Amino acid sequence: MSAPAGWYPDPSHHAQLRWWDGQRWTEHTHAAPPAGAGPDLRKDTGHANPEHQAPRAPHPGPGGLTPYGGSPYGDPSRGQPSARALATPDGQPLGNLGLRLLARLVDWVLVSVIATVAGWSLVQRMFAAMDETTAGAAAGDPLASLRLLQDPGFTAASSSFTFVLLAVSAAYTVLTLRFYGATPGKALFGLRVRHWERPGHPTWGQSILRWLSSDLLAQLFWPYALLDYLWPTWDRRKQALHDKPGGTVVVRRR
Repeated sequence: MSAPAGWYPDPSHHAQLRWWDGQRWTEHTHAAPPAGAGPDLRKDTGHANPEHQAPRAPHPGPGGLTPYGGSPYGDPSRGQPSARALATPDGQPLGNLGLRLLARLVDWVLVSVIATVAGWSLVQRMFAAMDETTAGAAAGDPLASLRLLQDPGFTAASSSFTFVLLAVSAAYTVLTLRFYGATPGKALFGLRVRHWERPGHPTWGQSILRWLSSDLLAQLFWPYALLDYLWPTWDRRKQALHDKPGGTVVVRRR
């Protein structure tokens, strides 16, 4: 007799739950709840081919499967909302959103300092033009600020510095993610970046996509930056928008 639909320990991966629709295993999965949150979800099912065999009768027993009673994950076949994941499918905890924000601020400061050093001549030109504007405003010129924006020397220096800032940001982010799995800010707070389903450092493609859909788009369109920062607060996997293209997540170091 087939077991009723519900969340059961995944026979192919003991660190997660998989939805049994009453006849077969589906693609819907969730991280297993922490110890003490429900029955033992790590028992051996004894199934050699989980794709075609049903779970055993849903009652406790040696080697048997026990459904996760009172599951907060809902029924995916009915479109019920699912709980937010606490860990990746292999059990690595997802990163704290507060620490991620602090890491982001640290990275922003470091990138700004490096870009300022690299483009110091451009910064000096911008400050010289701003000093002239300040002097004009002090002398009673009401159009001093407008003239600053129209000053070809200031606009050229400002545009060039923006390119320097983006180049530094790209190298800083892509290289550290690819070779170390974390930017210095994330490493400082015990965070790293990985694929949702697979451990290990991000690939070149994932690292580049993450920068393109984060720093570059944020520089071009500031409302996107705000939405990107807020997105993890309601996303099921705590992914920001810049995590979506490459399927990455931020996790805590083991």
